[in-house]
Amino acid sequence: MDLRRLGAGAAVTIMSTRAVTIVGFVLVIAAMFLLEFLARRPGSRIPTVGQWLGYLMRPRIGRVLVLLGWWWLGWHYFAR
Repeated sequence: MDLRRLGAGAAVTIMSTRAVTIVGFVLVIAAMFLLEFLARRPGSRIPTVGQWLGYLMRPRIGRVLVLLGWWWLGWHYFAR
């Protein structure tokens, strides 16, 4: 589609879905690093990632969910 036919004003730059996905993952990873940093401060009540995964993997369903999460991550990022 010709952007000049959309009407008056400046040209519109459309962000691709790939770029939106990359930005979303970067924000999630940055939030995880921030939470880990906050959790490691002295006296913090926020659990670290290790403590959180330890709690999650106690029941069998937690271990299955972690396994499925790793499988999904590997399938989407390492199978290409």
